[in-house]
Amino acid sequence: MKVLAKKALFAAITALLISNSCPTPSFAQSDQPSSWAKEDVSEAWDRLLVPTELNIQYQLALTRAQFGEMAIQLYEVLTNRKAVAPGKNPFRDMNNYRVLQAYELGIVKGTSSTTFSPNTEVNREQLALMLYNTLKKAGLANKLEADLGDVPRFADDKQISSWSRDAIKILNGSQLMKGSAFKDQIWFMPKTTTTREQAIVLVNRIYEKYGTYYVNNEYDLMHAFELNQNLPIVIMDARSKQIYEKAKSILGAIIKPGMSEYDRELAIHNYLLLHLAYDYENYKNGTIPDDSYTIYGALFKGIAVCQGYAYSAKLLLSMAGIETHIVTGTAKGIAHAWNKVKIGGSYYNLDVTWDDPVPDVDGRLAYGYFNVTDEELERDHIWSDDLPKALASASNYFVYNGLTVASASEFEARVIAAIQVQASTITLKRTYKNAQGANDWYALISRFPEVAKYSYTTDNSGVVSFTFIYR
Repeated sequence: MKVLAKKALFAAITALLISNSCPTPSFAQSDQPSSWAKEDVSEAWDRLLVPTELNIQYQLALTRAQFGEMAIQLYEVLTNRKAVAPGKNPFRDMNNYRVLQAYELGIVKGTSSTTFSPNTEVNREQLALMLYNTLKKAGLANKLEADLGDVPRFADDKQISSWSRDAIKILNGSQLMKGSAFKDQIWFMPKTTTTREQAIVLVNRIYEKYGTYYVNNEYDLMHAFELNQNLPIVIMDARSKQIYEKAKSILGAIIKPGMSEYDRELAIHNYLLLHLAYDYENYKNGTIPDDSYTIYGALFKGIAVCQGYAYSAKLLLSMAGIETHIVTGTAKGIAHAWNKVKIGGSYYNLDVTWDDPVPDVDGRLAYGYFNVTDEELERDHIWSDDLPKALASASNYFVYNGLTVASASEFEARVIAAIQVQASTITLKRTYKNAQGANDWYALISRFPEVAKYSYTTDNSGVVSFTFIYR
C-alpha cells in the first residue's frame, strides 16, 4: 500500500510540475507550442534564443544536444559575443559544432571521457546545472547571487544529486527555476524530463530578467524601442548612435507634452513628408544607393525610397511610444514597404511614401494613406502578414478632421461652399461607391465665373484636393 501511495503521489505531482511552474502541456506532439507558451516561444524566436531544429513538436522531451545548442545561443545573446571555436572533439558519439562550443566553454560535459549521449533526454537537475554554467560564463554570477532569496526545503531533496545542488539553490532562489507546491510541501522533481517548449520559455524569461538589448546596426535600432522591449539598451556602433541622437532631436522638436497618439503620429508623418524626397532619379535609372534604403539616408541626407521612409517612421513612432510594424508587399505590382500602427487601440495602415509623391514639392502635405483600413489599402497594395486586421476608421486623417463626404451631392456642396467663400484650397475624401472613378470637374467649377484657374489632384484613396485662383 505504501508503494502504491508513493506512486500515486508521484503521478499527481508530475502532472502539476514543469519547469518554471508553467502549465502542463498536452501529450499530443504538435508543430505549435501550447497556448501557455506561445508568447514566450514567439519572443524567443525573435531574440534568436532557439535552435532552428526546435521549431516543431514543442511537446517532445528536450535532449542533451538540443539544450547544448540552446545554451550557446543564450550565451551569445546575453554577451553579444560569438562563442569560441571548439577544440579537439573527445566524443565518439557526437560531432555537433554548437554543442562542442558549449563543451569548450565548460557549459556542458560528457557522460564519460569519450561519450556525450546527445540523444539522452534532459532532466530538471541536469538542466539546472547546464543553465547555471551558461549564466556564469555570461558573467551573471554576481547578479544571480544578488537576487538570491529564500530557498525552500524540497520534499524530494534526497533525490537531488550532490553535483546539482548549488545550481538548483541559486536558480530557485533567484526565481528562475521554481518548484511546485503540493499538500503543503514544495517539490523540485529533479529527475523529471523537460520539454522543448518548457526550456524555451525558461531561457526567454531568463533573457527578460538579465538580458541587454544590444544595437549592432540600424535594423537593431529600429526594433529597440518596441513597446514590449523593456531591456536595457546598449548601442554598439557609431552610425546607430548618430541615428539615435538625430531621432531624439527630431522628436524633441516636434512632440509636445500631452499630445495624443494620433497627434504624435501626425507630427512624425508631417516631419518626414517635409524633410524627405523620394529618390526618383536613381529609382528610374536603377542606381539607387544603399543609403536610400536606410534610416540614416532619410534623416541625414533627406532622400529615401520606400524602405527608408518605412524604417524611419518605425523608429520615430516607436520612440514616441506608438506600436508600429513594417509591412512588405507590392503596390501596383512593384515591391513596396509601409507601416501598420496601433492608434487608440485599433490598427491602421500608414504609407508615408505614398503620401509624398514625386516630384517633390516643398511644403506639400498629403494624407491619402494616413491610417487607412485594409479594405482601402487593397485598392492598390497587396500583402500577406500575421498582423491584426486594420478595420477601424476613427483615426483616419479625413474622418478625424470631418473631411469625408458620403455622396456625390455632398461632395459637390462642399466644393461649392469653398468657392463661395473664396477658399484657396479644399481637400475631401469621398467614401461613396465609385468615388474613385472619372469626374467632370470642369462642369462643376465652370459654373463659378469668379474662379479664374483651378487645379486638382486625386488618387486611389478617394481624396481630391482643389486649388483655386480667383479673378
